[in-house]
Amino acid sequence: MVKHNGNIEALLDRLDNAQTDEEIYAIGKRLLELDPANPHGKLAVWEAMGFEDSMANLSMLREALMAIRTIVLNSDEPAFIENDRDSQVYGSIMMNLGYALLAEGEMEEALNVAKELANFDDEGYYPSRTLLYRCMLGLDMYAEILATLESDPLESVVGEHARAIAMIELGEDPQEIREAVAYAISLAPNVPFFVLGIWDFPDDGDDLDDDVEEVVQYAAYLSEPWTSSDARLVELSTPTFMFGYLTERLEDEEEIALLVEGYETAGLKEKVETARAKVKKMIAANEDIDEVDAVALGETEAIIEELMS
Repeated sequence: MVKHNGNIEALLDRLDNAQTDEEIYAIGKRLLELDPANPHGKLAVWEAMGFEDSMANLSMLREALMAIRTIVLNSDEPAFIENDRDSQVYGSIMMNLGYALLAEGEMEEALNVAKELANFDDEGYYPSRTLLYRCMLGLDMYAEILATLESDPLESVVGEHARAIAMIELGEDPQEIREAVAYAISLAPNVPFFVLGIWDFPDDGDDLDDDVEEVVQYAAYLSEPWTSSDARLVELSTPTFMFGYLTERLEDEEEIALLVEGYETAGLKEKVETARAKVKKMIAANEDIDEVDAVALGETEAIIEELMS
C-alpha cells in the first residue's frame, strides 16, 4: 500500500509538470489504473479529450467532483488554492463541469455548481462569477442577482452587467439603471462593442493576447442576455455608441453619420463634439487609456442624463 500511494504521488508530481494533452491523458489513465476513483486522474483524462468526447463524458466530472469534495472538505488543513493541489483540482473540476453544463443548457445544475465554486473561490482564482451570474441571468433570477451581488466579496464584469440587466427587468429607477450600465461598461470598456456587433468576434484559432481573450469571453457570455429584448438593447446601445463616437472606436462611416444626425436632431451635437474634442486631445497627448476612457464615459453619462431629463 505504501508503494501504491508513492506511485500515485509521483504521478501527481508528473501531472503538475505535463505540457501536452498526450502526457496529461497518459498520466491520468495510469492514475485511474492505480485508483479508479482518483479525481486527479478523472480530470486529467477528461481535459485531454476532444470537445465532443468531453461533453459526452460529463459523468466523469460529476464523479470526480464528489470524490475531491470529500477530500477537500474533510481535510484538517485550510484550503489555500494557490498552493494546494487538491484545492486547485476541486476548483478546476467545478469550473469545467459548470461551464460544460452551461453550454449544454443544463442551467439549474450549472447554477448549483457555480454557487459551490463561488463560495469556495472567494478570491477570484477562477472565473466563478462569470459562470454564477450568467446562470442566474439564464434562469431570470433578477431579484436573486441583486441580493447575491450585495453579499459577494468580489466585483466582476459579468456580475455588474447582470446587475444592470436585473434592474431593467425589475423596473428600477431609470437614472439608477443608466448609472449601473455605465459602471458595468467602465469595468471592461470594449465588451459592449462585441456584444452589440459593432466589432466582430475573432475567429476560432486567432492568436489573442490574454486581455483581449478575456474581453471576448465576457462578451460571449453577455451577448444573449443583453440582446434578448429591445429594452435591454436601448439601455446598452445608447451609451455604447456615444462612448464609441467620443473615443473613435466606431469605424462604419454610415453608422457614424446617422449617429451625428441623431445628436443634432436631439440638440446635443455641440455638447457631443465638445466632449469628443476633449477626448481626442487626451488621445493625441498619449494619456493613459484608462484615464481617457474614464473621461469619455463621464462625458457620455452627463450628456445622456441631459438628454433624458
